[in-house]
Amino acid sequence: MKLSIFLTVFVTLFIKAVMPIDCFWSTDCKYKYFSSKTSYENVRGDIRDSIVKPEGCELISGWTIMRHGKKNPGSKFLRNINSVLNFKDHIVSSYDNGNSSLCAQDVDNLREWKIDTSFINNPNKITNEGYQEMFTFGSRIKEALPEIFNNLREEEYSIQPTFGPRSEVSAEALIKGLGYKDLITEKATSNSSLASPYGACKPYNNEVHDNPDSYKMSLQYMETPEYVNMKEKLEKRLGLNFTLTNKNIIAIYDLCRYTSYGLTNEFSPWCAVFTQEDLKMIEYVGDLEHYYRSGYGASKFSTTFGRTVLADLFNKFEQAKNNQGKKTTVHITHSTMMDMVLVALNVFKDTNPLTAGHRDLNRKWRSTFLSTFGVNLIAILNRCGKSDEKLDEYKVSFYWNERPFLELCNGGVCSWQEFESIFKPFLNATTTDICEHNQYH
Repeated sequence: MKLSIFLTVFVTLFIKAVMPIDCFWSTDCKYKYFSSKTSYENVRGDIRDSIVKPEGCELISGWTIMRHGKKNPGSKFLRNINSVLNFKDHIVSSYDNGNSSLCAQDVDNLREWKIDTSFINNPNKITNEGYQEMFTFGSRIKEALPEIFNNLREEEYSIQPTFGPRSEVSAEALIKGLGYKDLITEKATSNSSLASPYGACKPYNNEVHDNPDSYKMSLQYMETPEYVNMKEKLEKRLGLNFTLTNKNIIAIYDLCRYTSYGLTNEFSPWCAVFTQEDLKMIEYVGDLEHYYRSGYGASKFSTTFGRTVLADLFNKFEQAKNNQGKKTTVHITHSTMMDMVLVALNVFKDTNPLTAGHRDLNRKWRSTFLSTFGVNLIAILNRCGKSDEKLDEYKVSFYWNERPFLELCNGGVCSWQEFESIFKPFLNATTTDICEHNQYH
């Protein structure tokens, strides 16, 4: 009997000793999807490989709307991040005292990590990676679409960043990526430009953006058994002698995602405190926030605002058909507007609304792929010769993050009739009914 007990204990200890430990530093396939703060490099395609040029057609005009490149966190998020920076010492100390189950190398990497002072001192500033994201995007679209980006004259293009440095610097990087030094951007003079009509809409800000009810679902999710269980396991894994708040967890998550770099495939040592399942749950918090702030959960505003900017797409291509207008138009905006464009197009819409009580693993609304840094919608107008009726035929091809936008028309390519049926009604979109005009300034 004693021998049997001894053997059982011995085998248990032996198995524990030889079982491989799941360490972050040595994981080949790290989870790289961080909601709207994902690096563009981690979700993009390559327009050079995916460009569709219908046979017998010529490209005559392009239209793009995109989010600015990767930036530093805003002031509010930086305050929360500052409040958890000293957790690094607690995590390291806990490991040194034998209370943590993190891997030795992961702890060493965190031990050696130092905060970049520019990260703390420059809220919302475009990062080096963000600048490079925009530069390389410009380089790729110039190579893929020389017909509409080569030898641009001033009257042939329109590059419109929304109000503020993050969009303006992104425009500067894009222009350099296109191979130009002196293209002129149309600077917005307020936060109510065509590509950010929600900015000065008082009802939207009161009823949605600044309304605590818009974030109620994400807060409720963080009180569900699934999330609470994740939080308890995280605390146990770190071996801390204090309880983590939800704000603490999000702040550590922000450190993980803001100090990871997609272009160089480098992941922050702060990511090592989470398991892959942890990251998926926290990602869902971001999905809920976007869904109810600027997605289908705020459709009263999202639909109208999205249609107003898409009406510009229809107008530009209608003009190009008549040999007028621009060879290319680019709007540089924010994640809020990109969400609203998708709502206006009625794509990536789940059968049931996103809720705190059920995290659908197969949901269509994923902020990682819909709202991330650099996210973009590209439309290309093609003139395709003469029909039997001696009229020009036109096709419009669409791309989402440099891949064919399969959710629109036939694999992302619309006939002019299909394009017109979708986009022409947007000309009737107006903010008169939902915004007080005297709030625009």
